[in-house]
Amino acid sequence: MIEEKAYAKVNLFLNVLDKRNDGYHNLEMINAKIDLFDNIKFKIIDCPETVIIRSNDLFLSNQDNVVIQVAKYMLRNFQIKSGLEITIEKNIPFGAGLAGNSADSAAVIKGINRLFNLELTNEIMSEIGAMFGADIPYCLIDYPAYVTGIGEKIEKISVDLSSYKVLLINPKEYISTKTVFEFGDKKGFEQKNIHEAKKFLEKNDIAGFKNFMFNSLEQVVVENYQSINDFKKILIDKLGSSGLIMTGSGSTFIKIIGENEDFSHFTTEYKVNYLVKTYNFL
Repeated sequence: MIEEKAYAKVNLFLNVLDKRNDGYHNLEMINAKIDLFDNIKFKIIDCPETVIIRSNDLFLSNQDNVVIQVAKYMLRNFQIKSGLEITIEKNIPFGAGLAGNSADSAAVIKGINRLFNLELTNEIMSEIGAMFGADIPYCLIDYPAYVTGIGEKIEKISVDLSSYKVLLINPKEYISTKTVFEFGDKKGFEQKNIHEAKKFLEKNDIAGFKNFMFNSLEQVVVENYQSINDFKKILIDKLGSSGLIMTGSGSTFIKIIGENEDFSHFTTEYKVNYLVKTYNFL
């Protein structure tokens, strides 16, 4: 038996560009990982070419999702005759803009690669991941990056985030990524210049970078989900707008906080209503 950790992804910047003929959107993103993770265990079973997923998450344990599709593809494509039992301890909230399913799928690719000694390169694993989801290639790595295309083009950003943490606030509401993009396609997506933000990160000027954080999907969600609109207003009132951004298609918001910033009062006040906790960057 082996184990893999599937770390949550956060968007520090996200531009939605044009829609492609294949239905995907071209994106510009600055992504990072935090130390919130699902724990995944892999066990070979005597049931050839069979994949069984066990999880505390009902979506994953229903045996019809992208994670099991990735696992079955790996067994089939690399002629692995053994069966596989995958146990997923789910900690990343579902439908929260934290790439939970993509992170699990990436961990499955890495886990099967290790378990069966396939010796796949990162490039090959990324190509496999891109077949199943735009976020999976980035979820295969654990450092901040500038990500373009549909998510398959990844450029490492050399930045030291060790002096900063992420305050993660999730309102316990599921948001459908597909629905959010449909709303945006009808009205259009606002965009900003990602290269200005990227320059601040490359200079390790996090204070300056916080003023350039942006997410094209945030306004779409706020305009179409009154509960998230109200939620954002509370966050701005209690936390301030600097370094505060929705990640992915929501519903989670994150705030970058420095060593001298203390928002424990907010955590205490809202821990009943929200999932709220502070995490480290990887």
